[in-house]
Amino acid sequence: MKNEISEWNGYPVLGDVAELDGIIEATGFMKLDKDDIETVLSSEGENHLAVGKGATPDEAFIAAVSNLNCKVDKIKSLLIDIRCGNVQPKMSELSAVTASFSDANPDIEITWGTSTDEMLGDSIKVILLASVKA
Repeated sequence: MKNEISEWNGYPVLGDVAELDGIIEATGFMKLDKDDIETVLSSEGENHLAVGKGATPDEAFIAAVSNLNCKVDKIKSLLIDIRCGNVQPKMSELSAVTASFSDANPDIEITWGTSTDEMLGDSIKVILLASVKA
């Protein structure tokens, strides 16, 4: 993970902005797009990007949150991209994770999607893009 500020389409982002291009190029049934990314990046605040991997959605989210260089309760807008290899998570697992962010900050705006990445095998990858109150 890159812990330096990079630029993506004119927006400063702390983290590996190549992950944002990956979100746009990914395939899936609830796919995020460039507009979803720009909605988060255009929020007033600092932009942070973090990635986590695990065998379950919960493990991947915990890893991504631990790599996020900001406090969850300060996030204004959050994009969550869940990449699945050979295993598809249950909707209840995904809902539980997004609820944990809402519990930490009831005013948070969350956009999420899922996509496939066969290179992940039996693991799950979570990409978090957060706009944080300054």
